[in-house]
Amino acid sequence: MKLNVKNLPLFKKILMFSFMITTVVVVSTMGTSFYLQSKQLKTQMADKVEGVAGIWSSTVDPDDIRSADEFRDESNPSIRRLEKLLTMVGDKSASFLGAYVILPEEYPNQKVYILSASDIYQEYSFNSLMFYDAGEEFISAFRNSREKKMITSTDVFTDQYGSWISSFAPITDNSGNVVAILGIDAKASIIKENQMEILMLLLLEMAAILAVVYVILHWGLSKVMKPVDDLFFGIKEISSGNFTVKLPVHDQSELSLLSEKFNEMASQLSQLFERVSAASKQLGQTSLEDKESLLLEEAINTMEDIFERTKLQQELQRAEKMNAIGQLAASVAHEIRNPMTVVKGFLQIFLSKEMSEEDHMYLKLMIEELNRAETIINDYLSLAKPDVGKLVIIDGSDMLEQVMDLMSSYAMMSKNISLHSEIKDQVKIRGSKSELKQVLINILKNGIEAMGDGGKLSMTLEKKGEFGVFIIEDTGIGMTSEELSRLGTPFYSLKERGTGMGLMVCYQIVERMKGQIKVSSIKGEGTTFEIMVPLFTESPE
Repeated sequence: MKLNVKNLPLFKKILMFSFMITTVVVVSTMGTSFYLQSKQLKTQMADKVEGVAGIWSSTVDPDDIRSADEFRDESNPSIRRLEKLLTMVGDKSASFLGAYVILPEEYPNQKVYILSASDIYQEYSFNSLMFYDAGEEFISAFRNSREKKMITSTDVFTDQYGSWISSFAPITDNSGNVVAILGIDAKASIIKENQMEILMLLLLEMAAILAVVYVILHWGLSKVMKPVDDLFFGIKEISSGNFTVKLPVHDQSELSLLSEKFNEMASQLSQLFERVSAASKQLGQTSLEDKESLLLEEAINTMEDIFERTKLQQELQRAEKMNAIGQLAASVAHEIRNPMTVVKGFLQIFLSKEMSEEDHMYLKLMIEELNRAETIINDYLSLAKPDVGKLVIIDGSDMLEQVMDLMSSYAMMSKNISLHSEIKDQVKIRGSKSELKQVLINILKNGIEAMGDGGKLSMTLEKKGEFGVFIIEDTGIGMTSEELSRLGTPFYSLKERGTGMGLMVCYQIVERMKGQIKVSSIKGEGTTFEIMVPLFTESPE
């Protein structure tokens, strides 16, 4: 049953639960109403019986009450008057009421003696001069009436003759002594008949209310859930590849506005897959438009394939560019280096000769510029190297300390910069020691140069997965996302006299060691470099 309910459509679930709640409320209300009306009916019946008992007890002449032996004489006029009076009770009050006169004495085994009774009891052979086996309810009310000399009544009780409500009124003589008790009975079956009529009316009313409620709920929920049904339909169409689906907007409610947003999403998806289709054609794949039906999953897979191909093409273009630069560097650098060496040698000879201070200054500037040009040529030659040098096991802690020692004097001489280092994990990595040192020094130097007004430069060593990571953080000028995207590309530098080749060489060295460099930066706050080099792992014997 639970499984069936879970599999129901949303509209039917809401309708079912709403109708169930309404049914519970209606049934509870009807049940309470039936209980209160039944209670009120019993109370009204008891009040009526007590009222009749009070009225008719005052009409009984105490002198007409005789002993049981005297009542056996049918010629006694008192008997006739009493019988006539008791018969009038039902005729004048109600046909379902019966009256009888009881002697005040109580006999053994809860028996009372009835002197006379109205005709209503003839069918029970219970009309006059007999002992009545009274029940507990009857006897209790009878005793209260006799002893307290007041009208009392019972609740509904059942005896061998049926179900009744009885009321007792004492009949007293001139001295105030109770000479007899007038009993008035009402058939409780009348109450049950009335209860059944009330119950049938309530059931019919409940059925009518539930029918009306069901119709209203069905109509109302159909209106309310229409946008939801439209959304389900739209999602189904999108999943099957129909990106041109449009949902109707019925009003300005939240659900209708959701349909409007869905239409905007479908329109954007349609445009997106048109572009994907065009890209797919350019890559030589089957066009998405060539398929009669396209599942959303297939379209996403196609997009992922295109993105992967695009990424591979970008990597290929970058590799081709690096290869071209390397070949250019290898062919040009050697041709430039030889004449530069000759020029630098003659300049050094001239510098050793006596000449004016101004000439000495000019010669020093030329030699410095030649040194700078030589550095750039060396960077070009690094790009032309086919592979990284011999890979050895490097202690990461030693490498960090050596590099920080080398850069401490440069940092203090250059600007007011404080250096900090931290070793979180002891790691051993596999790489080229000299070239890794070159990478760390280059990035640290860039960090120092990025902090024009001084700041803090820190390097941390830790382990992340299969990599030993050197984290270099500065508090310099930082970079924008656009500047970050171009970082490491040829001839791109943020320094006034930079060429961009140094950082490009760093990227190439780390990649050749099967590592990677990650950079994060916030403009005006600083930059963080993560140089990730593979850990050394001992091969199993």
